[in-house]
Amino acid sequence: MAFGAMAAPESISTNPSLPVIARAPQFTLRDTGGRAVRLSDYRGQVVLLAFIFTTCPGVCPLISTQMSALQAALKSDGVFPEKARLISVTVDPRTDTAEVLVRYAKMFKADFAGWAFLREEPQRLKPVLKAYDEWTRVLPKTEGWIDHPARVYLVDRGGNIREIYSLAFFNEKQARIDIRALLAER
Repeated sequence: MAFGAMAAPESISTNPSLPVIARAPQFTLRDTGGRAVRLSDYRGQVVLLAFIFTTCPGVCPLISTQMSALQAALKSDGVFPEKARLISVTVDPRTDTAEVLVRYAKMFKADFAGWAFLREEPQRLKPVLKAYDEWTRVLPKTEGWIDHPARVYLVDRGGNIREIYSLAFFNEKQARIDIRALLAER
């Protein structure tokens, strides 16, 4: 969804129902420092996982802005980065080098102690994107803009997907409530 981003609706559920949807597909990707990061490294923490690319003309910056606001809210709740983490995975590793991702992260005031920006070589990234049904397609007659589902996954402390937000329904206020609900679970 490279074009036509719509603002998330303001309807908030203060008592969310977050059943287990599926096990979160495991992956190992590289952070901006070149270190291998596994989703299983976050076991015991709630994770919000987004797929983005840095040259996106609309949707990805909107999601990253919302995640930045969520990061600030989770810090004020005292749960970031110890209990709740954010992960952004690029869908465009050819363009999004580690250096490019660092610059992008800084634009959104990412605190690298709890917000990881991950990438991998295209052939190693492809199975991760497929596992999350995160297809990509270069849009014709554009300057390399990529269409992709722009979904955000909420993963609980046990490694289960508990919510999948589409852009139209992703709202950092709702994500904060959902994260707090998962952290309150035994």
